[in-house]
Amino acid sequence: MGKTADPVAHVRRFVELHLPAIQAPGVAIGLTSRDDPLGVVTVGHANLPAREPVRPENRFQIGSISKSFTAIAVLQEHEAGRLDLHAPVTEYLPWFEVRSPSGPITLHHLLTHTAGLPTGRDFTGEGLHELWALRESEVGFAPGTRFHYSNAGYKALGLVLEAIAGQPWWELVRERILEPLHMASTDPITTPEGRGQSATGHVPPFDDRPRHPSMGLVPAPWVESATADGTICSTAADMCAYIRMLLSGGNPVLSGPSFALLVQPAAEDPEAPGEVYGYGMKTTTMDGRTSIGHTGSTVGFSAWMEMDPAEGLGVIVLANADANRGPAARFALRTLSAWSGGEPLPDIPDPTPLDRVDGADDHAGTYRSEHGELKLVADAGRLLLAGHGEPVALVRQKGDAFVVAHPDFERFTLSFERDGIHVTRVTHGDRWWGNDRYAGPATFERPDGWKAVAGHWRSHNPWYSNFRILPRRGSLRFLWGWGEEDWELVPLSDGWFRVGAEEWSPRRIRFDTVIDGTATRAVLDAAPYYRTFTL
Repeated sequence: MGKTADPVAHVRRFVELHLPAIQAPGVAIGLTSRDDPLGVVTVGHANLPAREPVRPENRFQIGSISKSFTAIAVLQEHEAGRLDLHAPVTEYLPWFEVRSPSGPITLHHLLTHTAGLPTGRDFTGEGLHELWALRESEVGFAPGTRFHYSNAGYKALGLVLEAIAGQPWWELVRERILEPLHMASTDPITTPEGRGQSATGHVPPFDDRPRHPSMGLVPAPWVESATADGTICSTAADMCAYIRMLLSGGNPVLSGPSFALLVQPAAEDPEAPGEVYGYGMKTTTMDGRTSIGHTGSTVGFSAWMEMDPAEGLGVIVLANADANRGPAARFALRTLSAWSGGEPLPDIPDPTPLDRVDGADDHAGTYRSEHGELKLVADAGRLLLAGHGEPVALVRQKGDAFVVAHPDFERFTLSFERDGIHVTRVTHGDRWWGNDRYAGPATFERPDGWKAVAGHWRSHNPWYSNFRILPRRGSLRFLWGWGEEDWELVPLSDGWFRVGAEEWSPRRIRFDTVIDGTATRAVLDAAPYYRTFTL
C-alpha cells in the first residue's frame, strides 16, 4: 500500500463500521500534516430526527479543547510583558478570593490545574458569579503540589485577560488566533446566532440514570455560554488549521519559547497514567509514542484533538454526542503515520460488541447481603444478570462500573469493588452484596442525621443537572445522576462535607434550609441545588 493508498478513505471505512461503538449520531474527522490539510471525513447524521447528514461545513462545540486557545492568549500577554505567569491571580482580579492557607494561587497554577480549586459546576453562562462564590471554598491542597482538573480556573483566566486588555477575552482569541489562522468558520463563544451553522447536539433521553446504548439519543438543548474554559464552536477544517499551527511550534501566533511553555510537562494527572498537563495541552505517552492534544465535552457534543509532533501529523474528531471518540482518533493517527512512512495502512478491526466484558469471570458469582441475592454469570465473553427474568447482559460504563437494561437496575450503575485484586462486593445505589471472598461486616450503623440530607437533588443546570445522596454500608455517598462518580461524603468541622474520601479533594457540599427536619437546599462547589420529589 504505502502512499498509493488513500488514508482518508481508510479512516472513513473505519468510522462507518464503528459508528455504533462511537455512540454518536455523526462525526466529522479532520486529517492534516504539518504543512497541508489531508481531508475531512464525515459520517452519520448532523440531526438525528431529521436524518440530515453531517457535512464538512457543520460546526461542533469543541468543549475543553478551548482551554488551549485561552492558554495561548495568556502566553501572548506574557510575551508582550503585560502579564506575569507566576503572579497571584489577585494582582489582576483583586476581588478573587479562595481560602488558601499555604500560599496564593498564581496564573501558572490555574493554567496547569494545580491551584487546588474544585472542578466548577458551570451554573452560569458567563462565570463571574461562579468565581465570586469561590470565596466560600478552600483549596483542597497547597497550590502547585498536585493536579485536579478545574474549569473554574480557566474561567478565571478569561477574566484576567479581560482585566489586562480591556476587552472580552473572546475578542482577543478572534483577533490574535482565529483571524491569523484564517479560521473564519470558528466562533469563540456559543451564541444563539451560531446555532444555524451547527450540527445538532444529542443527549440521552434521561439525565437521572446511567446511559445505556438501548436508550438512544434525543436532541440536546443549545446552551449559550461565553466562558474561557470551553465555549468554542468550530469545523473539522478550521481545527486542522489550528493543529497545523501547533505542529509548527506555535507559528505564527506564538514564539518558540512560549510554545514550549504551552506543552511543558508541568503536572501529572494521577487518574490518567502517561498523561502530563502543560498550559491547556496534554502530552501523552502510549506504546512508546508521544502525542500532544486535548479532549472536550459539552452538552450534546464531544471532541478529541491529537497530534504526533515528531511526524508532523494530527487529527481532530468532532461528534454530536458524548461519544467514544478516542479509538477513532488513534486509528486515524496510526493510519496517517503508516501512510506518511510508506507503510501498509493498519487493518480495520471488527467492532467490539458493546456487551463484551473482558475479565467477565472476575465478576461472575453469587453475591449476598441484607438486600437479598444477586447472581452474575459469565457467558462467552459477556457478563449476565441472572435470576431477574431473562438473563440481561451488562455493558461496561467505565472501569468496574456497568449499566443494566433492567427496570430494577437501570437507575444506578452496578459497580464492583475489590479488596486488592479480587472482586468482593457489588453495589447499586444504596444496596450492596458480597461474594464468598467478602470478609467484612454484614450490618452497619446509619446516623439519624443522614435522613435529613439523603435524597435526589436537582438544578436546571444543563451541565451538572442532578445528583443523589444515599447511605450505603457505613458511609454517605454522592452519586451523579448519570452514574459516572460514586464519592463518599466526609463531614468537616464547619458544617460542610468533603466530596470524596481523599483528603486533597477540593469538592465541598453543605445542606441548609431545613424544614421539618429535612434539608431542602444543597450548595455544591458554590452551585445551588434543590431537593426534588423523585427517587
